[in-house]
Amino acid sequence: MRRSIIAVVLSLCFVALPFGAVAYNGEIVKFKMHDSKIYPGTVRNISVYVPQEYNGKTPACLFVSMSGGSFMLDTLDKLIADGELPVIIGVFISPGQIRDANGSVVRYNRSNELDRMDGRYAEFLETEVLPAVRNYKTKDGREIKISDRATDRAIYGNSSGGICAFNVAWQRPDLFSRVYSSCGTFVSFRGGDQFPALIRKCEPRPIRIFLQDNDEDTWNPLFGSWFEYNKLMLSALQFAGYEVRYSWDKGGHTSDNARAIMPDVLRWLFEGWPELPQKGKSQSKTVTSMFIEGEEWRCIGEGIADGVMLHPYSEDKVILQSGRQKEFISIDGTRTRAKGKISLSNPYIALYPGGSHIAKRIEGSNWVWDYINTPDGKQLHGQPFYFLYADAGQILYDASGYLYVASKVGIQVCDQNGRVRTILSLPGGEVTTIAFAGNRLFAVSNGKLYVRKLLRSGTHNGLPRSEKQG
Repeated sequence: MRRSIIAVVLSLCFVALPFGAVAYNGEIVKFKMHDSKIYPGTVRNISVYVPQEYNGKTPACLFVSMSGGSFMLDTLDKLIADGELPVIIGVFISPGQIRDANGSVVRYNRSNELDRMDGRYAEFLETEVLPAVRNYKTKDGREIKISDRATDRAIYGNSSGGICAFNVAWQRPDLFSRVYSSCGTFVSFRGGDQFPALIRKCEPRPIRIFLQDNDEDTWNPLFGSWFEYNKLMLSALQFAGYEVRYSWDKGGHTSDNARAIMPDVLRWLFEGWPELPQKGKSQSKTVTSMFIEGEEWRCIGEGIADGVMLHPYSEDKVILQSGRQKEFISIDGTRTRAKGKISLSNPYIALYPGGSHIAKRIEGSNWVWDYINTPDGKQLHGQPFYFLYADAGQILYDASGYLYVASKVGIQVCDQNGRVRTILSLPGGEVTTIAFAGNRLFAVSNGKLYVRKLLRSGTHNGLPRSEKQG
């Protein structure tokens, strides 16, 4: 992950009434940022609200908004002063623009930044925006310190900012755990209409969400009814066991109603703080058939280099391969140099339990091909059989004949009929390599090695029974 930032300050000022005539007790730091590595060529305004109660020593909670700030300042200021919210630093970010030498905008980057379903904006916040914010001090010299804990962080957005707020927490629940989305564009702009399906298939994440929308919210009917998609989001979140509340109001595509209920929403989002929101329990039978209650991913190694590969080895250890070097990794994270010649399987080919057919990953494709193995060793009737939500990486089977695929959205688990039934998410997001050791699944994500005990196993006795087509 990129860790460098290039933040150039074109202006820095403290103003009494930011974003309009709003009375408040805190201070505002304003600056411009450009030369982003993640969004090259963009220039944007960033405003940082620092409450009067912030002491400059204890890291404060964080509230990020991609949708303005004037109507939120008075709310934050009052609720913090009254003790109804913890001390929160607000960061208000405008979408990026690219301008020519004459200062004319040649590209508006708003939809490209906010409507995407990948982890780019979360990375932008983590590696560029927040480090830039921490470079500044208040007028009286207080350093801006922000907590790194997800439970201390909330994020808000309206319209494209609404789907972005949810997506940031969805992609990186280790960064944000409290989400307010109003009039979110969960439509077919850049794949946001897939979210309800993905939510139902994934293990719930420790996120608390408030959805707000209006009954006539359709800015452009070409993309479908925005209100209907928000209702689908609610249904999916409830099915998956999330802490979710909502407000369906009268009106069109506007943030007016979202602004009116902002105080109550913030009180609920931070209810029970500093405890982390609960993950809840999904109604998906596939999810409940895989996970052991209380068993989470455990990080057992850091600093894992790019390009390493995990391979199955035994019931209690896997092999970590980096070039020609091989190490045994036990379930407690112990690493031992592997000596001698060890045969390793092709990580992009998976043999079905019993050997009746074989799966092959095609590079750069979101399909995995399946071939039937014949008794005389031929592979016949190949088809693009397993459909995925992101391009396939390493693949392997469990003892039940389910296919596991490392990918940018996590570990996609396909049933015997080729459909993604669930997606195992990791704190680091993208998963690059996986391997079973008995009923422990190992995975590398964002440079860290994780292991988790499951109700499934990578070893098998006999043949799995084929599933019906339902």
